[in-house]
Amino acid sequence: MSVTPPPRRGDPSPSRAPAKATRSELQAAHSRSSSRPRSDRRGRTLLALLIVVVLLIPLAVGALWLYHKVRPGPSASDTPSVTLAPDVTLLLPPGLTIAEIAARVGEIPGKDAAKFLAAVTSGTIRSRYQPADVTSLDGFLFPDTYFIGATESEESIVRRLVDRFDEIGDKINLGSATKMTPYQTVIAASLIQKEAKLAEDAPLISAVIRNRLADEMLLQIDATLCLIKGGCPPSPTNADKEIDSPYNTYKNIGLPPTPICSVTEASLLAAMNPSDVKYKFYVLSDANGKHAFATTLAEHDRNVAAARAKGLL
Repeated sequence: MSVTPPPRRGDPSPSRAPAKATRSELQAAHSRSSSRPRSDRRGRTLLALLIVVVLLIPLAVGALWLYHKVRPGPSASDTPSVTLAPDVTLLLPPGLTIAEIAARVGEIPGKDAAKFLAAVTSGTIRSRYQPADVTSLDGFLFPDTYFIGATESEESIVRRLVDRFDEIGDKINLGSATKMTPYQTVIAASLIQKEAKLAEDAPLISAVIRNRLADEMLLQIDATLCLIKGGCPPSPTNADKEIDSPYNTYKNIGLPPTPICSVTEASLLAAMNPSDVKYKFYVLSDANGKHAFATTLAEHDRNVAAARAKGLL
C-alpha cells in the first residue's frame, strides 16, 4: 500500500476541491453582472428621448407660427351672416335737367327726390367751375353711370356728380377756355348738347352760337323754349317764342342765364373748339338728325323749305 508522506514545513498545502456555490449566491452574482448593462441602456434611451424633444420644440413652434400666418379668415359658418343690400345702378344720360336727375334718384329704393333737390340748392356743394354769384348746379351734374349704395345719402350723390364734372373739367382744361369764361362755355355746351344729334354737327353748331353772339344776334335755339315749356315734344310754336322768360333766346340776346341741361365731355370740347366757319343758321336736313348749315338768311330759307318738303318740320 502506498503511504503519503506528511507535508514538509514550507510546502504548500495540498489543493482542496472548491465548495459548491449555493443557488442564492449564483442569483446574486447574475444580478450584479446584468444590472450594469441594463442601466446603461436605460440612460441611453432617456438621452435619445431628450434629444428628440429638444429638436421637436422649435419645429412645433415654427409650425404654429406658420399656421397663424397663413390660415384663412373666419368662414361664413364662423361669423354671423350679414346681408348687405346690393348697389343700385343710377343711369344718367346726357341732356337731363336737375329736376329730371332728381326724379331718377327718387326711383332708387330709400332715396328721395326732394332731399336730392334740397342738397342741390343748399349751396354747400359747389363745382370749382361755378362762379361765386351762381347758386345753381345746372350743368354741373355730370351724366354717367353711378352705383349707389343702400346707405348713401342724397347729399353724397350730389357730391359725386359734381366731383365727376370737375374731374372732366380738369381733364379737358376747362379753366383755360378762351373768348368765353368757363361758365359761359358750360352754358354753350348745354345748348350744343340739346341741339346736336350727331357728333359731327357739334362743332358746327358751336360755331353758329359763337358767330351769332359776336354779331349780337338772337340765338333762337328751340331747346331753350323746350326748357321753358317743360319739355318737347310737341315742338315749340310761334306762341312759345313770345313767352316772357330769361331763357327765351327768341326774345333775349345772349346766352341763357344758366346751363339748360347736363353736358358730356364731347359737348364741352365742342363749345371750347368751334369750327372755323362763318355759319349763322342751321336746320334739320334728314331723319337721322343731320343739320344743313348756312351763312346767309337766303341760304337758310332754302334749307328750311327742303326740310319742310321732307316732312322734317
